[in-house]
Amino acid sequence: MPPKPLEIFIVAEQFYWAGVLAARIPHEASAENPPFQFGRDLPNMTSAAVSCFAFSLELYFKCLIRMGNKPAETGHDLVKLFTKVGLRNQAAIKRYFRQNIDDASKHLEREYSASGRPVPKPAFDFALSASKDAFYLMRYVYEKGIPVDTGWLASDILEGARQVILAKHPDWIRARQVVPTGEVIVRPRPTSHTR
Repeated sequence: MPPKPLEIFIVAEQFYWAGVLAARIPHEASAENPPFQFGRDLPNMTSAAVSCFAFSLELYFKCLIRMGNKPAETGHDLVKLFTKVGLRNQAAIKRYFRQNIDDASKHLEREYSASGRPVPKPAFDFALSASKDAFYLMRYVYEKGIPVDTGWLASDILEGARQVILAKHPDWIRARQVVPTGEVIVRPRPTSHTR
C-alpha cells in the first residue's frame, strides 16, 4: 500500500525541523544568545542542516505528488520530483520563490563575485537545478567537495512547498508520528571540553 500524504509530511517535518535546529543553534549560540548557550561549543553544522533540508524538500515534493493521487515516487533528484508535482502546486511554489528571492540573490552575488564569474539570475529553475542533488552531495561532501554551481539554493523552494501543503491541510502542523521507531538515547554532554 503506498504511503499516505500525511505520513510523508510527518517525516518531512522531522527533517525540516532537524535542519532548522542544526542551522540555528550554532548561529544563535555564537551571537551570545543566552537560551542557546548550550550550543556554544558546537561546530557549524552546514552539511547536516542542508542534508536535512534537502531531504525534507524531497519528502514535501513526494507528499504533494501523493496529494495529487499519483503513485508514490522514489529517488532524490529534486528536479525530477518537482516535474511530478501538480501544475497548480508548482505555480504556487514558484510564486513563493519569486516573492522571497532576496536572500538567494544576495548569496549568488556574494559567491559568484568572489570567484570572478558572472552572477546568474536567481531564477527558480537555476536554484532547483543547483540544489537537485544536495541530499546526496552534502552527505558525502568529505569525498569530493561540492561541484561548481551545485549545493543548496532551494530554501525558498522548500518553504514554498511546505506552505502549499499547509495551506491545504493547516491541521497537519500539529501531526506527529504515532509509533516511534525506537528510543533515541542522547548522552549528556560533558561540561568541559578540550579542543
